Amino acid sequence: MAPSALAATVQDYNAACVVGDWRPLEIEGLATQGLRPPKSNWALPLDEPPFHAYPIISANVFTFDGLKVDTRARVLDGDGRPIPCLYAAGEVIGVYYGTYTGATSVLKGMVFGKIAGEHAARLRNSPTGSAP
Repeated sequence: MAPSALAATVQDYNAACVVGDWRPLEIEGLATQGLRPPKSNWALPLDEPPFHAYPIISANVFTFDGLKVDTRARVLDGDGRPIPCLYAAGEVIGVYYGTYTGATSVLKGMVFGKIAGEHAARLRNSPTGSAP
């Protein structure tokens, strides 16, 4: 980015910031005004050095939709019935709706993976071929 373009971007951003109390552990509504794209929280002017820049890359590592499972991690069909011997865990199951609670995607895989494994083992070891 050309230095003049960077200076104009920072100037536009700073002008869009509003006065308020920054609370880094709360969604405090310090949003930019008239800036596209808008910044909804933690928008503070860049006016006090030292300044640091870090390259970042965005990634979509999970979806907000996926296979529907029951509490035993069994995949459900379109009528809500478990599909025999089909389990799902981790990123393929749909647990989130509208928002993502940070650091829970790995936890989702661990919890539902353990449940699926235990249920599948009981099924395999059952004389009737069905798990309780």
